[in-house]
Amino acid sequence: MKARFTITNRLIVGFGILLLATLLNGILTYSTLNESQDLNEKILTNYNPSAASLQELTTMVNNSYMLTKNWVFIEKQPDTPDKKKLIEIHQIGFPALKEEITKLSQKWEPGLKNEVDSLLNVIGNQLFVEQKSIIDLLQSFESYDDFMVIVEVTPKVEEGGTVTILANEILNSLAIIQTNMDNQAKDINIQMSDSFRWFQKFILFAILLVAIFVLGAAYFTTRSIVFPIMKLKEFLLTMTRGVLPKEKMETNNDEIGDMASALNLYIENMRRTSEFAVEIGKGNYDTKFEALSEEDMLGNALIEMRQNLKQAVDQGKERTRVDEIRNWVTKGLADFGDILRQNSDNMDRLSKSVMNRLIDYIGANQGAMYILNELDERSPYFEMKSAIAYGREKFMKRNFEMKEGLVGRCAFEKLPVYLKEIPGNYIHLTSGLGTAEPDFLLLVPLVFNDKVLGVIELASFTPIETYQTEFIISLGENIASTISNVRINEQTKHLLEESKLRGDELSAQEEELRQNMEELQATQEEAARREMEMLNTIDAINNTLGTIEIDRHGNINSVNDNFLAKTRLDAGSLIGKSFQEFFAGNELLEKLYVEIWSGLHIGESGSMTTNFITTDAELWFRHTFTPFKNKNGELNKVIDLIVDISDQKHLEKELENIRLHSR
Repeated sequence: MKARFTITNRLIVGFGILLLATLLNGILTYSTLNESQDLNEKILTNYNPSAASLQELTTMVNNSYMLTKNWVFIEKQPDTPDKKKLIEIHQIGFPALKEEITKLSQKWEPGLKNEVDSLLNVIGNQLFVEQKSIIDLLQSFESYDDFMVIVEVTPKVEEGGTVTILANEILNSLAIIQTNMDNQAKDINIQMSDSFRWFQKFILFAILLVAIFVLGAAYFTTRSIVFPIMKLKEFLLTMTRGVLPKEKMETNNDEIGDMASALNLYIENMRRTSEFAVEIGKGNYDTKFEALSEEDMLGNALIEMRQNLKQAVDQGKERTRVDEIRNWVTKGLADFGDILRQNSDNMDRLSKSVMNRLIDYIGANQGAMYILNELDERSPYFEMKSAIAYGREKFMKRNFEMKEGLVGRCAFEKLPVYLKEIPGNYIHLTSGLGTAEPDFLLLVPLVFNDKVLGVIELASFTPIETYQTEFIISLGENIASTISNVRINEQTKHLLEESKLRGDELSAQEEELRQNMEELQATQEEAARREMEMLNTIDAINNTLGTIEIDRHGNINSVNDNFLAKTRLDAGSLIGKSFQEFFAGNELLEKLYVEIWSGLHIGESGSMTTNFITTDAELWFRHTFTPFKNKNGELNKVIDLIVDISDQKHLEKELENIRLHSR
């Protein structure tokens, strides 16, 4: 077996000779470096830490001064970060730094050590004592409002104050000490520089000797090491251009041969890695590939890149899906907005149009809308207004009271209900293929101003997605608002029709009364045989209307029971009094009554409207005054026929309130 003359052995032979020369060189070098090391150690272990500690002390004094000013002028709240930092300097930072400087000063010159010791005493026993007195006086937020405290502490931290003067003197003294310390360090550095200059001359001489040896070893190294390495270089340069060599390197029985074998293996792995990268570029993310080891940066990076690309593709699909859902929701809200606007005047048409479109848009199979019916305020219930299945209207009647069934429970809790298991026999879907029970049921309350006005029920054989449920909940608010408007419009229409009907009835009644009074006035001039007929007519009127008989002086002669019952007055309190007392204090009515009374004297009828407030109601009356003359044509008495128009007045107020609410 051929002996393995490795590069290591070759180098041992070559550098063995160099080692002997180096040992001689080392002995001389050691003495020089030892001297330099002593100087350097003095700088590192004494001067540099001392300078750093003095600089830290300078910073600490300056910080304590600034934090004290902040304590007085800015930080009024207790336990702020700056206040805690100042207390930490007093209690922890300064004692620790003082101990460190004291240890370092043991190696200083006596004069410099005494100066620093004196300065530390001034800081601890004077400056920090003054600062501590300020801290004690301003411990609470309320102490900042104490004028005497503020007057005492403020001058201390202002320009020329005790704390300010002490801090400045200490900082100036520290600056002088640091300057002296720097000068001593410079002297040592100069000494080290002189030593190193001598060492440089020695090194130059040693280099000449080594150069002679190196030239001799260079030829041997070139023959045995450089040429094989140049071949490796050619392979590596080829690889730097992105080209993987097809041939393999020759291997020798040494370390360079080992390198050639490793390079051949590396090229093979790179070829396999590049093929994997190509497959990733084609989108084949499931291609098998394993990293060479846990430290294989390229292999692990490619695996991570494959995972990231695959994740990016998945995220792109998810973003596309989110955009599609957003567009779907936006389009749905716009479509249903048009439906709600076009059917805002009829509840039946609104419910059918909404459910027909909603079932189609969601992809459900059947749905129904229940609307709150409050005709009987004591027993409100939810009435099925529309039912759609497979695009066709189903004529069904189902009602649920609050808390009754799933519909009533959904309305009571004001929360959606989504069932993946529907109770048996709850709902059936029938088509040309037969009858089946759906698998999924969704109920959504229609809430407006915290009041449930209806419930939407959807049944489906396929799951109802979360975004579809959220869309229906959002749409439900708009539907509930429209239902509220439709109910108001229908109620307004009903009240207007009722008001018109009552107005027509009152007009007819007034016309009839007017005709009756004209007949009574015509028969007044007839003979006594007609007087009995007139009295009978008046008695009939007394049974249906309020009547008051007024004499020619305007005083009340009689009041019928019907009027007394409505006003809850006593006849004894009215008879003999002036009729004008009914509206005493109302200048407008008094003026109108005077005008009517003047007309009565010349035979003209008159009318006016008054209101009367009882203990539990406000009444409105329409008075029709008819004059009766004696044989001489003079006013003898006046009959006041009174019609109760309170219902009409209350209805008019209700209509006005509805109009104001609609605006």
